[in-house]
Amino acid sequence: MKIKTITADETLSLRSEVLRSGKPLSQCVFEGDKAVTTRHFGAVDEKGTIVGVVSVYLKDNPLLKQTNTYQIRAMATATNYRGKGLGKALLSAGEDYAESQDAELIWANARSTAMGFYTNSGYKQASKEFIIPEIGPHFLVTKVL
Repeated sequence: MKIKTITADETLSLRSEVLRSGKPLSQCVFEGDKAVTTRHFGAVDEKGTIVGVVSVYLKDNPLLKQTNTYQIRAMATATNYRGKGLGKALLSAGEDYAESQDAELIWANARSTAMGFYTNSGYKQASKEFIIPEIGPHFLVTKVL
């Protein structure tokens, strides 16, 4: 498995399949996807198929005191590739990119069902549970880089 930089458009099919329950690709495009400071990473299998994605945005969170922070967003792994370390590798690629941009903190709105993954990856819970409409329950999580 290889982790590489991909385009925003290359993230859309997995975003739709995993994060938006098969909604149209147009509903899987996020603000900041095309910004020059944004990076998208993909896990590519031996056939060249993208089986995991994550996007990293330069975006400060008003609930946090730090500036020049990066947000991890739209992390998704194809069902038959889960539990193989792809999420950890993608998260690491995103963290490395943010750190290369002199960020000292990275954050995410983590789905409640993914909290174990984030805490096992060194993230700390930074909020009470909240609901993102049409998506579900989340927590703000942060990690010092």
